[in-house]
Amino acid sequence: MMTFFNLVAREFNRVFKRRSALVIILVIPIFVFFYLGSIYVRGSIEKVSIMVVNLDKGELSNQILNALASSPRIKIEEYTKSTAQPEQVFLDYPDVKGVLILPQGLTNSVFKGRQAKIKVYTNSSNIIYGNLIYKDIATFINTVSAGISLNYLVLEGLPDKAAENLVLPVRVQPKPLFNPFYNYLYYLLPGLTSVLLQMIVFFLAARSMNSEFSDDSFSKLLTLSKHRIYLILGSKLFAYTLIGMCIALFIYAVVHPVMGIPTSTSILSFVPFLLLFVMTNAMLGLMISMLFKNEAIAMDTAFVYNSPAFVFSGFTFPILAMPGFDSWYAQLIPYTHFLKAFTKTVEMEGTLRASAHEAGILLIFFLLSYVVFAIGLSRQSKIAAR
Repeated sequence: MMTFFNLVAREFNRVFKRRSALVIILVIPIFVFFYLGSIYVRGSIEKVSIMVVNLDKGELSNQILNALASSPRIKIEEYTKSTAQPEQVFLDYPDVKGVLILPQGLTNSVFKGRQAKIKVYTNSSNIIYGNLIYKDIATFINTVSAGISLNYLVLEGLPDKAAENLVLPVRVQPKPLFNPFYNYLYYLLPGLTSVLLQMIVFFLAARSMNSEFSDDSFSKLLTLSKHRIYLILGSKLFAYTLIGMCIALFIYAVVHPVMGIPTSTSILSFVPFLLLFVMTNAMLGLMISMLFKNEAIAMDTAFVYNSPAFVFSGFTFPILAMPGFDSWYAQLIPYTHFLKAFTKTVEMEGTLRASAHEAGILLIFFLLSYVVFAIGLSRQSKIAAR
């Protein structure tokens, strides 16, 4: 047992002697995590500016503008030039993300029983602005339209309740769950911090064995371990897993609460899966360090493998909508399966049993990399013994 702990202490000493490792372990968790959180600290877009081309200036157009003015997320800018082109408006006024055109004769057409069309142009170069403007404007204008129909039916002698049921025969009651405020901080920060956790553990472990060869310290390692392969493997895995779990604890116990992310009641039950995730990435990093004796090539390989993890995970775009090769490649990254399990267990507050499938996949990653590393280590020990 003392031999094992001596090997673990030796591995920690080697890690903390490298300045690059200290930057990864200290700078990213302490500064980068909080910096990323500060970007999304508001949680959602508070106000979006639109311009109104009011060619009607009638009673109905005033009702529409008054309704829009009550929207908590839309700020109206009057714009009266009838010759204005929406494309030019977006160029001349970068803060304006939408243009609402109320056509001439709008009020007269509606009061005469004819359908009128209102054009809404959105600057959808950013889809968030486009979707938000369309949703809010459509909601308020539909409310105004329903009010007009309701008043008409009441004037025709229909009772208020009967008129309301006729105008709105089906009433939708949306009930968003798990992130009811559509808060970007709650959505993005857990994903960003967890993908960085994967990269930190992977990058640290990717220099473990190849640095032994480049420093000519592998023979000393064999001597200290008394040529017991399982002690070398276990001590290195334990060291990087412990570092990863300390960073994970910092994420969920410090970063998320400080940034205002609600703590899920199921976070403790998720710890075993989190441990498996960290161990899997540590083992994959160790495998890379065994396969590539050149540290630079090993780090390049680790970077190429990990850098697309966030994009391919389905976090920003559904995996089902990806082309065949991309959706297949997404399954080769541990973070994809971690994210599914995190969503089901922590965000949706399900049981750990719901993530059994993802745990099985991570276990396959772990075992494959374990076997490759063990075979490589055995071969290198035999070569060193000659």
